[in-house]
This record gives sequence, structure tokens and C-alpha cells, in this order.
Amino acid sequence: MKSSSKRKRITKKSPAEFTAKDFFLEDASKTLFPLRTNRILVESGFDKLITFVRSNVPGDAVSTFAFLPQRRVSALKNGWHLRRTVKLDPVAEIFLYDLVYRNRSLFKRARGKRRESFGYVFSGGRPIDATSSYRAFKGACSEYNKKFNFSYSFDVASYFNSIYHHDLRTWLEDRGANRDDVEAFGKFLRETNAGRSIDCLPQGLYPSKMIGSDFLRFIDESIRVKSEILVRFMDDMVLFGDDRDQLLSDFYVIQDLLGQKGLSVNPSKSSFSDSGISDIQEDLDEVRRGLLQKRRTVLIHEYDEDSEEEIEEIRNLSESEIAVLKEMLSRPQLEEHDIELVLALMGEHSSDVLVRLNDLMREFPNLAKNIYIFCRHIRDKHSLATMVLNHLKSTSIVPEYQLFWIGMMLEDHLLGTREANEITNTLFHHAWATPITKAKVLEIPDKRYGLPELRDEQLKGGNSDWLAWSAAVGTRKTKRATRNYVLKYFKNASPINRIISEIISDLP
Repeated sequence: MKSSSKRKRITKKSPAEFTAKDFFLEDASKTLFPLRTNRILVESGFDKLITFVRSNVPGDAVSTFAFLPQRRVSALKNGWHLRRTVKLDPVAEIFLYDLVYRNRSLFKRARGKRRESFGYVFSGGRPIDATSSYRAFKGACSEYNKKFNFSYSFDVASYFNSIYHHDLRTWLEDRGANRDDVEAFGKFLRETNAGRSIDCLPQGLYPSKMIGSDFLRFIDESIRVKSEILVRFMDDMVLFGDDRDQLLSDFYVIQDLLGQKGLSVNPSKSSFSDSGISDIQEDLDEVRRGLLQKRRTVLIHEYDEDSEEEIEEIRNLSESEIAVLKEMLSRPQLEEHDIELVLALMGEHSSDVLVRLNDLMREFPNLAKNIYIFCRHIRDKHSLATMVLNHLKSTSIVPEYQLFWIGMMLEDHLLGTREANEITNTLFHHAWATPITKAKVLEIPDKRYGLPELRDEQLKGGNSDWLAWSAAVGTRKTKRATRNYVLKYFKNASPINRIISEIISDLP
């Protein structure tokens, strides 16, 4: 059975046409928990949302508006390590994109003979691609590795979770933003984090990454750092030089500078080398080097519909490349970096991957998004649905991040299968389900599988939270009269509910 879902084509706009709305929509699918609720509200009601935000934030003496405390979520990194952040509600999220977009000229890259930073700025009126920037960063490191005898690489420990609220507000003020934007940003950080002073900058969003990258510009600009070269990608930094003692001295100085902001270096990722940064590909055979290059190219174009033919051409593998990937997949002990290659490149050999899918889902829950993206290549949706259901029922730990992406898999690939009803029910009532994973189910605009009843329960409960907002968006395919009847009660719970109700009610 073929999937009926289609990837939405994004038409790229010229820099002159690019807006805060486009900024949000281009980034939406690349975020950690891309609920379609916010995307649909922005696509259909951006003007209403932005008018509300700009009219109420920061607010004057008579305004009662406040940002809602945000829902905590946990994405996964390798080794079952959690990446703690928040899922911003529609008003808070569009506020952040709009604030950063309007102030985009304040974000600068260090570009000079001795200091170079990469990633997360606007160039030519558009946000630069992070994957391409990271490739440029690694390329620069490789070149400097050949020129200098020594290097010291390190990063900031738990960077986003450690930045202090007041330091971020002061940073924006120092960059020259107007007073209203500075006050609004401080209000956003304080209220969305329920008053906590650290761990207040949401992760996984391009505007947050722009802020996080530019915040560390004080390292690039410090006259106390004397080494010949300093290159930086966000909080990953590398010093290069021919004087070992100077590098060690600068490493000490940078730790001192970070310490003044309450930040510290991650000891487990600090590495001194007397021959620069080793290029890992030097130790790889030619076939694997080629596969890694193809994977990087696929990642760059993954969200660009206009490059779909180019991606398929990249996946046109040689017999030797196919043999290497199949050998990786056949190993009893799977390696994460091998599986990332397999999922990126073996779309034309999906049946081979399907055989090991249960193992992949159990052993690598942090690759849930990779598996979701790969599933569009799987033709046997019934077998896929059976494996997904088996995983949900038989696995003792199904983390929030994996549950969310299984919900995405259900909506885009499995609604037409006979297992869809049971998958829907199991996802919503799963022991590890969270409000965000349940919201993913509620926003699916299907009229089967008990979804209308689940949505009605949330819409008539008088709540203003993710379950209610996603349930409202989930009604978008019902008849307008029926939709507006249930939204009539939902909208009275809060100003956010009212805006969402107006946007969904206006849909055809």
C-alpha cells in the first residue's frame, strides 16, 4: 500500500520577498518537536498572530498580557542522553521568530585573519543553512590543521541550559536593539520559564541558535585571546597555533571569560592535539568516504523539495556502496553512525532496512526522526504498521521524542492501514505519553479511530493548553458548522484560544 501523504513543496522566495512568516515556515520542520498546530496557525493566520503579539508585548501599564509558562520536553541524543528544552506555544513561538527576524542585522559573524565564526546568521536576506555552515567549519579546521602544529578543541557544557536570563537581556541591549524589544525579550525569557533565571532559551529553533551563537561573540572579540587562529561554530571552538603554551594560556583565558557568564567548558570534549584536529576520513576507505559525502549532501537538501531529484540521484549507489551499507545493517551489534548512513542513503533498498526496523527502534530511539523520514520509502505499510505497534506494546521504555515521531509516522504513512486504529489508541494512552505526544495525535485531522471524540473532550474542558490547541487545529477538516459549534466554547478559555478559534473558524 502506498502512502497517500505528500511532502509539501516549499517555493523559495527572493530576499526581498522573505518575511518573518517565511522564516518560521522554513524552519518549522527542522525543529525538535514540529507539531503541525503552530505551522497551520501561522500559514493560515499569521496576520492575526503577529498583530496580537505586537499589540500586547511588552505591554503597557494597563496590559494584563503575560506569556504562558511553556511545556517542558525532552529530545534524545546518543546514548540515551536527554536534550531538555520547551515547546513554545503559538504566540510565544511567533514572537521569537519575529523578534529575531526584525533584528537580524544585529547578528554578525567574526570574519578576519585570526577569528572566524560559522553558522546561524542571515546572508543575502535569508538564514544560512546550518549543515553547510558546519561543513565549512570542519573544512576550515582541516585547513588550519595542515598549517599549524598544535590545536585545542572544546565546547561549552550544557550551553543552552546554562545561559542566565539577565545576561541574554543585556546582550540584546548591548547589540543596539530598541528598548521595547529588549523589554519584550526579557519578559519572554522570564515568563515562559516561570521565573527561573537559567535554562530559559528554547533549543532547536533557528532564532534561538542565532541568539546562542551571537551571545558568544565576546570570545571572538576578546583581545586577551592571542593564538594565531580561533574558529567557532556556536559553542564548539578550536584554537590553532605553533606555540603550545600560548594555546594552553588562551584555553585558560577563554574558560575565565566563560566563567564570568556562569558558563564552563565540557571536560569530556576538550582535546589537545600536537598535530591539529585529525580528519576522521583519513582513516576510512574510499567507499565509506564517498558514502559520508553523499550523506552530508542529502542532509543539506533534506527539506528542499526543489532538490528531490538531486537527492535521488545521490542515492543512486554503486554496487560496492550498496554492499557496504548492507554489511553494516547485517551486523549483530549495530553502530549508530552506520545506521545514520543506512537511513540517509538506502531509500531504494527499504525492504532490507525493514527487516531490522524493530532493532533500530529499540536500540536507537534518538534516531526516531531519521526513521520517520526514511519511512516514506517503505512500500509495505502494513508490515511497517505491524512493527510500530509491536514496538509500542512490547518495549518497556518509549521516550517522549520517539513517541512524538511515531505520531508523525502515523499521520503521514499509516492512517490507511488496518493497524491505524490500535496505533492511535496505544499512542494516546501509552504509559510514557506526554501532553506533547498526545497533542501530536489530536492535531491529526482524521474523522476515524475515535479522534473526533478525543478532540471534543479537550475542546469542551475549558482548558488553554497544548491538548486543547491541537484538538482545535485537528478539527480543520470537519464541516464548518460542526467545527464552529465546538470552537464556540473552546475560545472563551483564554486570549490564545480565541485567536486559534478565529483562525480555524475562517478555514474553508
